[in-house]
Amino acid sequence: MKILLSSTLVTGLLLSSTLFAKAVPDSDEGWHSHQPMLLLKEKAEEKVESKKEALKILDKVLSPFEDMIEYALDKDVNSMINGYKNILAIEKSVKSSTLSYKTISSDIKHVGHYIDTKNYSQVALLSTNIFKNIVNHFAYHQYVENQLHVENLDGMGFELLALLGSKKIDYKQLSSIIENSKQHWIAIRDKVNDKNSQEAFDLLFKAFSQAT
Repeated sequence: MKILLSSTLVTGLLLSSTLFAKAVPDSDEGWHSHQPMLLLKEKAEEKVESKKEALKILDKVLSPFEDMIEYALDKDVNSMINGYKNILAIEKSVKSSTLSYKTISSDIKHVGHYIDTKNYSQVALLSTNIFKNIVNHFAYHQYVENQLHVENLDGMGFELLALLGSKKIDYKQLSSIIENSKQHWIAIRDKVNDKNSQEAFDLLFKAFSQAT
């Protein structure tokens, strides 16, 4: 059962990364044309630029935690130590881009403690919690709502993999995580143009249900 769910998770993580391209603060320069059509064009261009910038920020603050989760799951101590340095290096960016920094800052310190004690499971779980906290309290969420749904699906995968690595697996908790995350898939399903991807994710959630 554990192997079945783990294999399904790996497939899901690979699929979710293909849904939307990771390429946003407002880029309004304070001036606009007084001609209605030009004004609309300028506003549209600003929105695109703001989205691009927000995606860059989101990728920057999430990547070190994604890496840390993978290092912890692999029980790679040296990479965890180096990965923690990367987390500390981008902490100011995390602070400026999330609305929940106080909790995240405390969790980052605890990650360091769990690395020192080689508590791989807690490093993975806490890093996943930080990852999801950043996603769900991202300051520029209005520009990248679709991407945040995708990141929540990634967060589900990381959380399930971390829990599957614990000594005592709570399958009810796994089911709850899957059901809650399914809402993020429902929110973006009709925006995915590739029918094969739609069907793949529909089957993925059925497989999750069956596996648990």
